[in-house]
Amino acid sequence: MSQSSIEEALTHGLQSGYGGQTQFQSIDRGGFPLKSSHLKEGNTVYHDEWTDGGGQELVRVGDRQYTRLYAGGTVGDEVLTSLGITKKDIIDELKRVILEQGNNTRLHQSCHPAPNNAWAYSYMVLDIDPNVPITIAKESIAFNGRVVFIHDFLLCPIK
Repeated sequence: MSQSSIEEALTHGLQSGYGGQTQFQSIDRGGFPLKSSHLKEGNTVYHDEWTDGGGQELVRVGDRQYTRLYAGGTVGDEVLTSLGITKKDIIDELKRVILEQGNNTRLHQSCHPAPNNAWAYSYMVLDIDPNVPITIAKESIAFNGRVVFIHDFLLCPIK
């Protein structure tokens, strides 16, 4: 299996979840309440578990396994109120970008699409170490020039 098949599986699983093609479930992981999304197609399995502060995606294509960890969130309610937006507005913008950008974001290259009115999305790769291998990246969404959402990412194969 190639690296591109892993990337396709990560993107397809994420887009399927945001696109309403998987069922979200409430789960308990070691006493922590989480949400999950699961997709199995042929020899590909995608699984995502998250809470408001982050989560972990796991993907298997054939005998290759990979993970993408993410953590972060939105600014506080006071800031959101002062800007006239909600957490739902931010997630709606994130969903739009993920569905439009596909394999252009949340992987191993930076992505800076054109702003969408007052919204600006950025995914910046901060470090790639091919010896481990691991990719470290930061995703952010700004509204009228003010950062309102951040996720930091770690991507790497797992054994």
